[in-house]
Amino acid sequence: MKKVFYKPKDGWVGDVIPFYDRGEYKLYYLHDQRAGGDYGNHTTWNLITTKNGLDFENYGVALPNGGETEPDRNAYTGSVIKDQDGLYHLFYTGHNPNAEFSVDGKPLQVVLKAAGTDGIHWTKDADFKLYGDGVIYEQFDWRDPFVFFNDERQEYWMLVTSRLMNSSEKRGGCIALLASDDLVNWSYREPFYDPDKYITMECPDYFQMGDWHYLVYSTFSEKFVTHYKKSKSSKGQYTSPIPDTFDGRGFYAAKTASDGRQRYAFGWVPSKQGSSDYGDWEWAGTLVVHEIYQNDGGDLLVRMPQAIYEHFNTETDLLPQAESNCRQDGRRFELASPDGLAYRVLNDLPAQVLIEAAFTDWSEVKDFGIALRTDKALDTGYFIKFDPFHNRIAFDMWPRTEPGFFQWQIAGDRPQMIELERPFRFAEHEQIHVKLILEDDILCLYVNDMVAMTTRIYNFQTGYLGFYANEGTVKVQNIKIKTAEIR
Repeated sequence: MKKVFYKPKDGWVGDVIPFYDRGEYKLYYLHDQRAGGDYGNHTTWNLITTKNGLDFENYGVALPNGGETEPDRNAYTGSVIKDQDGLYHLFYTGHNPNAEFSVDGKPLQVVLKAAGTDGIHWTKDADFKLYGDGVIYEQFDWRDPFVFFNDERQEYWMLVTSRLMNSSEKRGGCIALLASDDLVNWSYREPFYDPDKYITMECPDYFQMGDWHYLVYSTFSEKFVTHYKKSKSSKGQYTSPIPDTFDGRGFYAAKTASDGRQRYAFGWVPSKQGSSDYGDWEWAGTLVVHEIYQNDGGDLLVRMPQAIYEHFNTETDLLPQAESNCRQDGRRFELASPDGLAYRVLNDLPAQVLIEAAFTDWSEVKDFGIALRTDKALDTGYFIKFDPFHNRIAFDMWPRTEPGFFQWQIAGDRPQMIELERPFRFAEHEQIHVKLILEDDILCLYVNDMVAMTTRIYNFQTGYLGFYANEGTVKVQNIKIKTAEIR
């Protein structure tokens, strides 16, 4: 079975550093083998390439990490840029936890540099070391350099994950700004973005699309998520759309790249400890690719890349299994129950599948949605909940923990997997059209080609597809169950 979501056989995908070059996306990523059981330990930059977000060529290690006595014992996130002479420049973070690279017991981080002629093979510049200045910016959080040429100012800019000197421990995070004429000598400037609300902001990314300038970054203090802001100039006032994210908790450290026509966001869905839905999220996981595009107001919307959609080329007949309070007409049916549950259960689902469906005419309904890998009675499985009253979409599972000895020990006091909820204004939509992919332990959902939600699903590996309405009515139509067959 060809996988939609990429993971190397000998490790995990950490932060992705995308760079579009000569007809393909070069996806450098932090290759984490979880050496010694630790996360982000002895990471290298590995390289895969793709033209469509689905088919990948693996080049292995592109930038090796340094040894125990070198500042890049751990090679962390950065960026790649090609200058006017066609030379490639790679800026990255060096980190070494050993005492000789620490001050006051804290390991320093340093921006390092490599160069090459093809974007595949690199030579490190041992003389280039760029630390936080200790005047505007702290030295201990100084990572993830993103370098681009600012056409408005006709100079190179570098954005760096940083913190302001003498700032709040919980709110001092900022994105530092440095400038250069030659990519070698850099001057420190006042912060590019300083919202006074995060510990720090990781993996900054900047791009322009039409009249709008966009800043992308990821946070872990408010919540684990990738944000974006928009402005009418590179150094203008950045504002937050609602929502200001591409996805939820299951899509982190996303950075973007474009071929001039389409732009993709490349992030990773984290694994969970013990390969269990009840385990904590871990660092690094599996690559997930979203296409992002603008609406008329400059907000960024999310949809499934076309190549991934076309990968699922074989439609399966619908096979009813069970139902309650359901009036049906072929692929269209209405679920209606004024004070209880209405549902219809369909096909047993394969390990990899694409599901499409449309909901209309929801009225006075508490919530409605899709059951995945469920049994015929909807007693177990995963549930995508559409909640019009609270204007949110959420993932849930049942039971929400391992059942205990007593009947009530099923975690019914946990309202849902709340960390995965997404805002959605139901009054603005006459129809909810969903596309979702199940692949082994990954679920990736797209709603109205606007928002995405990605998560892990470990505990239930088999089961049926179902639709339900809770205390109300909804119509379901245009259901498609599609698999991928080699042709």
